[in-house]
Amino acid sequence: MATITKPDSTNKGNENYSFRCADAGFTGCSWEAKGSSPDEVLQKAEQHGREQHNLTSIDDQTRDKVRSKIRHAA
Repeated sequence: MATITKPDSTNKGNENYSFRCADAGFTGCSWEAKGSSPDEVLQKAEQHGREQHNLTSIDDQTRDKVRSKIRHAA
């Protein structure tokens, strides 16, 4: 008899959300972030934008654009 196990939601290895920089308009950038929540991915994307694309100010419109491109893995 097969047993069904529920995924452990406390596992830090769960990276169910992802974002690709190219999806936000930086078509030449292959960088991708993964995380266990949309907020974690957004934080990584903001850091990447500052460090690699010299975005000194990330406004709400940019954050909303990034949030809209964050995908949840099936």
